[in-house]
Amino acid sequence: MHRLLALATLLVVQSGVLVALPTLTSATATPRPVAASVQQLPLTAVAPSSGDVSASLRVRGVRPTVTSPLHRTAPFSLMGVTWRDDPAVGEVEVSLRTRTGGRWSGWETVDADGDDAPDDGSADTRRTIRVGTAPIWTGPSDGIQVRVASMDGAAPQDLKIELVDPGTSPADAVPSAPRGSAHAAQEEPAIISRSQWGADESIRKGSPSYTGAARVGFVHHTASSNDYTAEQAAQMVRGIYAYHVKSNGWSDIGYNFLVDRYGRAYEGRAGGIDRWVAGAHTGGFNANSFGVSLLGDFSTVPPSAATLGTLSQVLAWKLGAAYRDPMAKATLVSAGGGTSKYAKGTTATFDVVSGHRDAGSTSCPGATTYAMLPEIRQRVSADLGAGFAGPVVNRTSFPLSSRGPVTLSAKTVGGLAWTATVTDAAGAELASSRGSDAEVAFSWDLRRADGRAVPAGRYALRLAGTSSSVTARTYATTVVVTGDLCRGTPKARAICRAKQRSTVTPTG
Repeated sequence: MHRLLALATLLVVQSGVLVALPTLTSATATPRPVAASVQQLPLTAVAPSSGDVSASLRVRGVRPTVTSPLHRTAPFSLMGVTWRDDPAVGEVEVSLRTRTGGRWSGWETVDADGDDAPDDGSADTRRTIRVGTAPIWTGPSDGIQVRVASMDGAAPQDLKIELVDPGTSPADAVPSAPRGSAHAAQEEPAIISRSQWGADESIRKGSPSYTGAARVGFVHHTASSNDYTAEQAAQMVRGIYAYHVKSNGWSDIGYNFLVDRYGRAYEGRAGGIDRWVAGAHTGGFNANSFGVSLLGDFSTVPPSAATLGTLSQVLAWKLGAAYRDPMAKATLVSAGGGTSKYAKGTTATFDVVSGHRDAGSTSCPGATTYAMLPEIRQRVSADLGAGFAGPVVNRTSFPLSSRGPVTLSAKTVGGLAWTATVTDAAGAELASSRGSDAEVAFSWDLRRADGRAVPAGRYALRLAGTSSSVTARTYATTVVVTGDLCRGTPKARAICRAKQRSTVTPTG
């Protein structure tokens, strides 16, 4: 499914409206790794602020911490400011201006909340990490001036300006991804892979850390410029990757997936296409979740229709693989970290499709995106179609002496006729049940259809369903019946069998 696609435009009339649809041709540029460079400029000496910034600070009662001189630099397209991680540091305001084409921009205030973050104690925090602003897309620039002001708490220490040149590649001219069909959760949507967007895998640290199946999909935005070209989107992804690894000190890019304003999806953290990899997107809640970040700032401007369509498809695909109902709620336990609203160990309830601000003290994913979350959930549900939600098996391992039972429960979404079956290694059906209720309830007593107990072995338990228009994703697991290995006196064997019967292995 990871393909590089080229785009031609086909105009059709749909419901009286002229619509542009993508058609596919073969791409010619060969993707290659692109090494992004990071310049670090220390901010160690107080310099006089320019008049416009000082006046602004005085009006708002903010005490300036440091203002850099005007730096003429090597080319860069993405920047940020980082400092030593210190919980005593309070709210920090960062302003910047850049030099492009020989002209200096006006001052701009950027996000300095450190919103995206790893969980405490995760693989990302086993090294020295730094906190600071989100990575900010500036476009091609060769000059920078930064002002950092402390709003409350301790002043940040060891300040550094981080300037990222993501490099360029002919393969950056990646075309618009094709729109998927309805109920796209049954298949992986078109995703631009790490190799296609030019990830330099040599900077990635260690192996991916895997977690349990997702219970929640968190929506983010990069809180950066919306003014980027189609060719610059892959450069933005490379720049964020380099910033997260080289500037923040994380093991990899924090997001699991990213979506640009042209409706193209990008693979984020390595290892997360076919498995559940822990990211560094929602501090405290990176386990049993995944994060999709929209490239841009959606505080006042809403995401494009193309962006929303692809966001919905990615959410539907991953939530469908985890058998989650996008209209439901789920619980996660906070691991602490970032700007989490919840102390470590706290159980929090979230919508299955949530915004970052639901978990952290942040404005992410922007006011406009957050206001659209009810609509996004509806779109994800429509893309997902009919299916099963939250299947749970009480046990998957039993001693030979056990009478069971194995129980399977689940909810149906979209009206399904369902069938639960158990088969042996030869494919012979041992038990089955059918229904059309919204709640699936199936029980198997570890016996054949003729009532005889099954021998030790492995047995396939499957839950399948169909509606008038959709075949649901089948849920399957294996039940193992082990030989009775209890030995010793009758009392010792009785104790052993009691322990075997109490061994519970929940799944789903």
